[in-house]
Amino acid sequence: MSSTQINPDDLEAAAAAFPADTPLFMLNLLRFHPQAQYTSTSDGEPCSGQDAYLTRYLPAFNTAVQPYGGSELVFAGIVIARVVGPVDDSWDAVGVARYPSISSFQHLLNDPGYQTTAEPHRRAALADWRLYATTALG
Repeated sequence: MSSTQINPDDLEAAAAAFPADTPLFMLNLLRFHPQAQYTSTSDGEPCSGQDAYLTRYLPAFNTAVQPYGGSELVFAGIVIARVVGPVDDSWDAVGVARYPSISSFQHLLNDPGYQTTAEPHRRAALADWRLYATTALG
């Protein structure tokens, strides 16, 4: 089953389980639409989902996250081949982003600026998505 939206109940559960004032590392598994799926033709010229994510979503996201302590892209990569896992469970890209805390991430998601400038591009770009809240080992 594909998922492209954050369920508020899941986010609340993650926030409740996550250690307070601990850096948050979000693991993203991304599958892009071949063609970005905008709900309105005024959202931009047609492009691939990958292009919408990289050239539209990420710049808008980077601006929106600044008031909440920013984020650091720890790693981003294009998936080349599956080594372990089901054959039909493939991803186009992976990324790990660091945030100051889970509360800063929550504030970002609730920000009207993020919701209007960045989120529409993420929705148009992604055919499927997994997002895992993690801490550093040790």
